[in-house]
Amino acid sequence: MRTVALFLSTFFLFSASAALPEIRLCYEDVVVFPWITGDDKGVAISELHLVEKKCGLKFTMVRLPWKRCQVEAKNGNFEGIIAASYNEERATWGVYPFSEDNVIEPDYRMHTDRFYIYTRKESPIKFKNGKLENLSDNAVGVQLGYSVGNDLQKLGYPLHSSFTSAIDIIKELDRGIINVAVLQDHEAIRVLTLYPELAKKIVRQEPPFKIADQYLLFTQTFFKHNPDLAKKTWKAFSIIRESADYKTMVENELQHI
Repeated sequence: MRTVALFLSTFFLFSASAALPEIRLCYEDVVVFPWITGDDKGVAISELHLVEKKCGLKFTMVRLPWKRCQVEAKNGNFEGIIAASYNEERATWGVYPFSEDNVIEPDYRMHTDRFYIYTRKESPIKFKNGKLENLSDNAVGVQLGYSVGNDLQKLGYPLHSSFTSAIDIIKELDRGIINVAVLQDHEAIRVLTLYPELAKKIVRQEPPFKIADQYLLFTQTFFKHNPDLAKKTWKAFSIIRESADYKTMVENELQHI
């Protein structure tokens, strides 16, 4: 803990007078295909590098467990976190791109994720009309720190959130430790493609449980001192996401599934 704290404290804080403003960001340390595929790798990271060039910024990006990223940002060790969907807890310490009408701006998102219900083929648990049928007292597997867990809890479903990676949850599903899980679509497809023996036993249920826009979430402290820069950065995503280079980058990455 002390080593990490000392490491984080060596980062330069953002200064309005700096020639190249530096903003410290945190992103999760597991693969979330195609957005995060390794250290400084993935569509989301490449997208941020394009924003750096467009806005004349310098992002210092550090990988930590997703829950830890949020705690560190909340405590002021980062200016923001990468690819965060909206939830009420994060909004207590972070700032999303809201319009003057207090409506979140989807055009300023980094990307959109879909989350699906996964079960074993023989499972009686079904997802219909927005509800899980035949759930009984089963806990729903979800990655630690993911906001979809909050959505499940609001619906009254117990959670099983001991792991940060999709592969660990899918393996628990296969072993019968859990009987149902909610997972991000592309990453689950990637895992099941890599493990065809699991793909024979695990099924995805339609429709998606949740469709979530993912944003660059700044801390309230950073936004308070740099509102124009934050807004400029968010707006850059809407431009870059529509560019031919970005669309080609996404298509090329998705071919690796």
